[in-house]
Amino acid sequence: MGKKAAKPGKKPTASKAASKGGSNVVPAAIAVAITGVALYFLSGSDDTATPAKAQYKHHNDAVPADPRKAQTELIRPTPSNELQMWDPVAINFTRHVVLDDSGRTHKMRTMALDPPIFEIENFLTEAETKRIMKMANKNGMAKSDHTFLDGSNYDDKDKNTKGIMDEGEANKLFRHSDQAWLSHDSDPFLQKAIARVMNLGLLPPGVRRNSEAVQVVKYGGFGHYESHHDSEPDGMGPCCVDAFAKKHGMQTGVYAIKSGLNKRCRLCRFMTVIYYLVDTDEGGGTVFPLADTSDEILEKWETSNHPLKYKQTRTCVGEDPNRTVVVKPKRGKAIIWYNHKIDRGHLGPLDVRSLHGACNVGETSRKWIANHWMSATEHPDIPREFAKRGF
Repeated sequence: MGKKAAKPGKKPTASKAASKGGSNVVPAAIAVAITGVALYFLSGSDDTATPAKAQYKHHNDAVPADPRKAQTELIRPTPSNELQMWDPVAINFTRHVVLDDSGRTHKMRTMALDPPIFEIENFLTEAETKRIMKMANKNGMAKSDHTFLDGSNYDDKDKNTKGIMDEGEANKLFRHSDQAWLSHDSDPFLQKAIARVMNLGLLPPGVRRNSEAVQVVKYGGFGHYESHHDSEPDGMGPCCVDAFAKKHGMQTGVYAIKSGLNKRCRLCRFMTVIYYLVDTDEGGGTVFPLADTSDEILEKWETSNHPLKYKQTRTCVGEDPNRTVVVKPKRGKAIIWYNHKIDRGHLGPLDVRSLHGACNVGETSRKWIANHWMSATEHPDIPREFAKRGF
């Protein structure tokens, strides 16, 4: 059984990133009132003393952590009615969270500061991972679409990719995998997992109503998904989950390639969750090529027209080779990250550093994951306008 949840306390000030230097333990038990709802949590500890980013700026609307107090309690997060994000504090900073009444606790470790990326070991039980794969196989796995969103290879959308046995041939595709979709209310296992995600992500109830079906993906030998963003920037129409977009019958992605801008909406996926369903022997890591990069490296990447701009998945090395964030597949593990900033408790601008990709799987290996995207809408004061541009 888990330890008792923390009691309410005084609202702490926002923490500073851990300083460079020796192995100092920085846990904290605190309670914060946000929009009238008490949020009880424990900050955790930086037990490996990896230096924090020197010029790290505190994220707006981040749940603060106080590194001055000893770790004596567990965190039991309670979402509010507005978007929030965890303060990442420092690389390898850990929290221990209670997400349901099962008695289980989960270790939540910071992997990057910008965007904030967190790893949660054993988020799913072995039974849950097997159940998800069984459901996906029963529903039927189909080839993942590999159409570029600008439509430039639209004529190849029906190409048979199952017979590809050569890595060079596989690398001609920006995505090489099979997938299935599962309604998140279709099975008690998924319902319980998503309830934990809602607590883990500090997500308002409205986000669950806007969440997409769970996408289960199977990668075989040389399987991959080149670097991409899960969400889309301003100027590409209103959020698809917004009432304005629904009223006008708008679509996005490959479905909108041949539609006018007045029928184009954009993905507004505030947070992404990846569940790893099997151990992968060789390759298959999730790479974040721009995570924690300097502004200079980011600008160089954004202005580049290099043909390998989105192909970091071939080497699994980021734009800064000295600071590459790669998550290795392990059964039951989950990672979460934020694709957007926050604007007054609602969806803010796209975080360009949330770029990520699925690295090439070894020739004889396999990889199974499930993706869950949690979408939100912009502040009511933001005008809902038709798209000004496509891809």
